[in-house]
Amino acid sequence: MSDETRATIKLVTALTIFGTLGIFVRRIGLPSAALSLTRGVLGSSFLVAFVRMTGRRVAIPSDLRMRFLLVLSGIFLTLNWVFLFEAYRYTTLPTAELAYEMAPVFVMLVSPVVHGEHLTKGRLLCLALAVVGMVLVSGVLEPDAAAGVTLRGVCLGLIAASFYASVIVLGQFLGDVDSYTTTIVQLAVAGIFLIPYVAITTSLASVTLDALGLLLLLVVGVVHTGIAFVLWFGSMDDLPAQKVAILGYVDPLVALVASAVVLGEALTPMGMLGAAFILGSTLASELLH
Repeated sequence: MSDETRATIKLVTALTIFGTLGIFVRRIGLPSAALSLTRGVLGSSFLVAFVRMTGRRVAIPSDLRMRFLLVLSGIFLTLNWVFLFEAYRYTTLPTAELAYEMAPVFVMLVSPVVHGEHLTKGRLLCLALAVVGMVLVSGVLEPDAAAGVTLRGVCLGLIAASFYASVIVLGQFLGDVDSYTTTIVQLAVAGIFLIPYVAITTSLASVTLDALGLLLLLVVGVVHTGIAFVLWFGSMDDLPAQKVAILGYVDPLVALVASAVVLGEALTPMGMLGAAFILGSTLASELLH
């Protein structure tokens, strides 16, 4: 088996795991902030153990600016999780996932300011199609047919996407900080940042976590975070960027199919058209770029 084939299998496996996250989150009886905190603690602990077992090291940069950017990206990642998990609760999973897939659009919008890039006609067209697609998915044009779709959930998903876009943009300024160090710091910050908030806002008496919920919580922390990131990083060095961009759409496609099969939350025909606009336009933009 070639290195590229092995890397492809790792990446597809990681993306398939990511695509099932919403189904697990729906079943866990924890507030979004508490769930994000637990995910950060479990995920960072798993990655630290993996790094040590494989002889790598967590190399925190000595430069204060880099440290600040790392911590800030961790805060943005935390807020991304919280708003995404809230979106899962307030709208259908396909709608939340597609709103979240607008993150590349936000990155595209700020690229002229951040990097001085010019938006070509092709990328502007992709941006317009993605916005049209989001309108179709949001259900505002067919409120009677789009059962379970709420504007509140769509907005929460878009806010989550904006924070994820911020993580992506900050990552472009982290220079030579390796991926494992970046992610471990981000996940650790997610845990630390939310501790006071969860302590103040969450009553232990109100938390109902049965045995299945506890098991699913461990799966989200270890499998959906630790193992999935290990597979993700393990695939990056042996795959061309264009292939990574194309395979990246395994995640939302798995989420859409899993939501329909497991939860019975299928898109309407208009929603399917919107999904095609969003995913197709963001992919085309990546390839054009």
